[in-house]
Amino acid sequence: LKRIWLGGLTVSDPQPLIAMAARYAIPTMTVPEGAVVPEKVQLKMARDKTLSEEKAAAVKAKAVAHTEQRESLKKRTQEYEKEYTDHQKKLIDLRREAKLGG
Repeated sequence: LKRIWLGGLTVSDPQPLIAMAARYAIPTMTVPEGAVVPEKVQLKMARDKTLSEEKAAAVKAKAVAHTEQRESLKKRTQEYEKEYTDHQKKLIDLRREAKLGG
């Protein structure tokens, strides 16, 4: 299982990362052309790059999951509405039948 370090948190389960994907900011460092970059800064830049890639993937996964959930909710709502209208039509037909039968 992959462990992810996230600002003081070590996350072994990616689900919390997906849940809070859009909530944390990843600093971006720009280095001027030809400048000497210290090793620690290079390590931070590499870490930030991997974190930003993971964040982008998590945000995308969250968006896909949200879209799928919305589609399933829409489909289920349509089924419930159809069931309700069918039941109402059946009640109306039974009332009409009862009036005709006396």
